[in-house]
Amino acid sequence: MTVLAAKSPDPEFRRLAADVLSGALGVRDLVASEAFNATLDRVIPLALADLESLSDEQREQLAAETRERMDSLAGSMGARDDAVAQGANPDEPADEDWNQQGGILSSDW
Repeated sequence: MTVLAAKSPDPEFRRLAADVLSGALGVRDLVASEAFNATLDRVIPLALADLESLSDEQREQLAAETRERMDSLAGSMGARDDAVAQGANPDEPADEDWNQQGGILSSDW
């Protein structure tokens, strides 16, 4: 979100992203905005064209790198959650690890 707030060519989108970062606006408000949709309308076709121009080997490499990054992020979030939990009230049940539930891409919705 920080990158989007700093780099978007659309001043309205930058403002909305900055508002999300400051807590003045929710993410749902951002994705419901015309500025968000206009940005996606410009960016998604270019990203898809870039992806289609890759060879199968390049696509697989990109997918592997992305999986590694996601696993690393999930691991760092788990470590942070563990550190927070050590100071948590022992009478409260621990939060479930969201990553054990399969993730958004494997959901049936």
